[in-house]
Amino acid sequence: MPVEDTKTLRKSRRVATDCRLEFLGEDEVDGEAELLDLSCTGCMAKSNSLMQPGFRMKVSVFLSDGHEWPIRVEEAVVRWARGGEFGLEFLSMRPPQLQRIQQYIIKTRPVS
Repeated sequence: MPVEDTKTLRKSRRVATDCRLEFLGEDEVDGEAELLDLSCTGCMAKSNSLMQPGFRMKVSVFLSDGHEWPIRVEEAVVRWARGGEFGLEFLSMRPPQLQRIQQYIIKTRPVS
């Protein structure tokens, strides 16, 4: 899918970030990734672990927003993967976690 098509499909504002993400997936698969961008509905990340579309996981996002504890996403799914990069859709998280992402996005420059 061309890049411009994926941008029009996005549901919410996306900001660039260089934070860390940890994941725990099905069959106890776990790992780390570098967060490339973030929105209220998902993120793009880069990892040494190869991801497969449809793979479900729990995610901890370590934002550089002054809080020591990570944002917990109870369920996320890989929507696409290309080399070491992949896109996650957040399926389930508690409202305070979502509010923290929203506050971070408001304070951060959007991806052009």
